[in-house]
Amino acid sequence: MKGRITLVLLGMVAVGQEAAAQAHLTNEQRFQVGSVEMSLGVGLLNGKSHEKVYDEGEKLSQLKWDLKQVPTLHLGLAYYPLNWLSLEARGWTQIAKGNGHMKDYDWMNGEDEDWTHYSDHPDTRVQKAWQAEVGATAWALKLENLALGVMLGYQRSELGWRSRGGRFNYSSDDGFRDLVGQFPAGLKTITYEQTYQTPYVGLVALYTWRDWTLEGRFKHSQWVKASDYDQHHLRNLTFAGNNGNSGRMQSLAVGLGWQINPAFSIEADIDYQVYAEAKGSMRVNDLSSGETSYYSGDVGSQSSRTVVSSLAVNYRF
Repeated sequence: MKGRITLVLLGMVAVGQEAAAQAHLTNEQRFQVGSVEMSLGVGLLNGKSHEKVYDEGEKLSQLKWDLKQVPTLHLGLAYYPLNWLSLEARGWTQIAKGNGHMKDYDWMNGEDEDWTHYSDHPDTRVQKAWQAEVGATAWALKLENLALGVMLGYQRSELGWRSRGGRFNYSSDDGFRDLVGQFPAGLKTITYEQTYQTPYVGLVALYTWRDWTLEGRFKHSQWVKASDYDQHHLRNLTFAGNNGNSGRMQSLAVGLGWQINPAFSIEADIDYQVYAEAKGSMRVNDLSSGETSYYSGDVGSQSSRTVVSSLAVNYRF
């Protein structure tokens, strides 16, 4: 019996040593000079964006745009030119027109009182959704199972919707919310797009245990260049917003990877990203008359919150 127990203990020690060796091999290969890692995955995008219009600081209009289970394709490439430096390029794009929803509120008597105009547009489709980024990570600390790095990068994000049909509840000159009706199904009502150009700094941490790797990434920016474009089809008007270059962005991503062998791994990732409200000027164009009006100051704004979840296969060589 004692001999069997001894053999079992020796076997457990051998398995533990083999697992530790595999983890050590994974870390060494991750930072090997000249190595390249490619990733391919699929995911889902969810979130919410806002556009607002102000008059002397008082909100006149607010539109809420939803993103619901938008399917995405993810690509990534990492290169290690030095044992302390990695260069990355990654991004995602929608692969089908996703579901959305839009609600439009207006305050003709000031935002201190209840809204006077409202429209609801369930038939809203996500026409555009993508993000691309390039960056570099300096690995300041590398231990056998832990690595910490500082990131510097740039990303561009674009989101776009188109709403059709819907219902409305408006106020007339003689009444409050006394006009109720519906827009014809399929009739284009509003098209809206947001763009964010974002240089950022960040931190990244990697922890390896046996064949598993836990990764965390935090990004921050206060240099976001934000712009948006809104076309009201029924009024034949366009609104182009220039919302400055000092917007704020923060994102937190967590990934869990499983090393199948030294070359292949699978990783599940979730990324929560927030673009705070950015305010700026607006240019209004009347497509019927051709007249253009410009409004300076903080008369318009945009903001966005998104969650992207993904599952990817990584290949290292």
